[in-house]
Amino acid sequence: MRDNKKLAKVIAYLLETYEDSREYLDEFYEQCQNGEIDDLDWLASDDEMSDFCNNQPIEYIRIYDFALLEISRRLLKKLDVEI
Repeated sequence: MRDNKKLAKVIAYLLETYEDSREYLDEFYEQCQNGEIDDLDWLASDDEMSDFCNNQPIEYIRIYDFALLEISRRLLKKLDVEI
């Protein structure tokens, strides 16, 4: 039963994170399309975002790595896994 509670917490966290990030990215894409973000009017969806991220300097790519590190840490914590 305890594992089910842990899994439920992880699923809830993932859903919350996904929904928040989806909202933020959709707003960002809309801003790009409306010309609110300079020189990114071509960025309209997740497909283009991948290209955009791959062409950034290494220090910006590390922001992505930090986000993954933080999400992983939080998920492992919810599963009571020591790191």
